[in-house]
Amino acid sequence: MSPNKLWMELVALFVLLPMLFLVGIQYAGPYLLAALVVIGGVCLWLLLADKSFKRFRLWNWQQGKPHLLASLKLFIPWACLTAMMVYWWLPDAFLQWPAEQTSLWLMTLVLYPLLSVVPQEIIYRTFFFHRYKQIMPSRYIRVGVSTLLFGFAHAIYGNWIAVVVSAIGGAVFGLRYMQSRSTAVVIVEHSLWGCFLFTIGLGSFLSIQHTL
Repeated sequence: MSPNKLWMELVALFVLLPMLFLVGIQYAGPYLLAALVVIGGVCLWLLLADKSFKRFRLWNWQQGKPHLLASLKLFIPWACLTAMMVYWWLPDAFLQWPAEQTSLWLMTLVLYPLLSVVPQEIIYRTFFFHRYKQIMPSRYIRVGVSTLLFGFAHAIYGNWIAVVVSAIGGAVFGLRYMQSRSTAVVIVEHSLWGCFLFTIGLGSFLSIQHTL
């Protein structure tokens, strides 16, 4: 595919499509997860159909295992700090889901990694890094651009917390994928952070319910 077509595809998929959901969130909100799964499936199909894509990067446990420990070492101190910040600035929200919406919280812990994290990591890391390396040869530029686009996509939730938290997460997950070359490792790390944030009280800012 020519560079111009790749740029057009990138803008359509990562800019225009999220903007459409943002504008029509009142109507499209209930279909957001379904759309994410479908888009993730299409991106995976395109990757598997591309002979230049190294399929082992979808798991790559041998190279990725050391990065699981690195993920945990990063998670523990920053998770503690994040929990303290939420407890200090948003005391009413702290542990609200586990305490007051237990069923929703438990369902989120089960479905969020499968229906949200897996498609997001396929789209914004595996697909993005492989598909657009022709027009962005530098891995660090791809990390930076994917980080900005990942944060932008979360503007659909209608609050700055979702955008900032997602942009920070996008940077962490992008760097982790660049280092580990393992989608599976990044899925584990993303799921850990996401479930943690939903648990400590930021779930309402990272769900469509906050917008509708």
